[in-house]
Amino acid sequence: MPSFREGIGLTRNHKTAVELSQEWLKENTKRYAFKKLEREIIQTGACVECGSCVAGCPVDAITGERVESKYVPVLTGKCIACGTCYAMCPRTAILDTDIIGEYSNVWKVRALNDHKRQDGGAVTAILGTMLEKKLIEAAIVVGHSDDNLWLPAAKKVATKDELLTSGGTFYTHAQVIEQMVNCFKENLSNIGVVGTACNIDAIHRLQSHPGSVFNVDSKPPTAFKVSLFCMESFDYKGLAGFLKKESIDIKKVDRFAIAKGEFMVTVDGETKNWPIKDLDYIASSSCAYCTDFTGINSDLSCGNIGSDDGWTTVIVRSKQGEQALKLAVKEGIIEAEKIDDSALQAVINTARSKMNKRYKLKSPH
Repeated sequence: MPSFREGIGLTRNHKTAVELSQEWLKENTKRYAFKKLEREIIQTGACVECGSCVAGCPVDAITGERVESKYVPVLTGKCIACGTCYAMCPRTAILDTDIIGEYSNVWKVRALNDHKRQDGGAVTAILGTMLEKKLIEAAIVVGHSDDNLWLPAAKKVATKDELLTSGGTFYTHAQVIEQMVNCFKENLSNIGVVGTACNIDAIHRLQSHPGSVFNVDSKPPTAFKVSLFCMESFDYKGLAGFLKKESIDIKKVDRFAIAKGEFMVTVDGETKNWPIKDLDYIASSSCAYCTDFTGINSDLSCGNIGSDDGWTTVIVRSKQGEQALKLAVKEGIIEAEKIDDSALQAVINTARSKMNKRYKLKSPH
């Protein structure tokens, strides 16, 4: 390879390279109109004024105009909806791995027994198999607080039977990392942990930090990380108050669920639902800063988006995750089918929606 100085004198044709790049993008980029870039990036104030959308437009339909000294991309020609402007913007997420992280496979999974409080029951089934086969010594899951129903409490379970009593989904933060570390204090070494992306990120930080419990021992402990799809969590007091206004006692709720943009509550066999946006005002303040829907630092990511009712979507990210899934299939605990492209796209679209929420944060200007 020539040095920088040697390269200056080489014959080059960058104009042709730019044209080839535009042609490639036109053929391989998801087709979005300029309006999508305008709506998500320009109008929200996320634009960095770099001009990549103007330079990349293959039909020169975008112009950078000065509006009160600010550089603003404006559509001045006919948009062909090729998606190049959206793809080249540094503020958008385009590649699948930008949005849902690295993965090897995506499955829809169903437990071959009854898990009434979980769609598909995949998480309980896989962790139960790992406990029975001694691949983990305990699992940290979230269950009901001893004092307050639906106030979540992180708990250690060491048997499959204990695990089965902890099924269901909670939509309030729980201190799973504290419980994981308590297990290490008890001299347990191999722990399974179920949590949302923020919990998994905390473990990832510990695993990468040279001074953490994972890196100061010659025989460090391990954590098998299962992330639950999460758009946002709610303040418990706020959630109880919201339900009270709807004449529902939170202590009498049988099941919570979120699906297709709806928040669903089941009481005495009857399910009521509301648009999830109706609960925005009781969302945890920390959720405004989170852009990770699936939990990209996990071994397995699990949720109901992208799968039929009664199934769980499972994103496999690591060798350990693949082995755990295959073991549960081999033992006849679960059945698994490869997810189709349209179902995977549903996961990606939801994840992108969460990622774009960052642009709705209040501007300091």
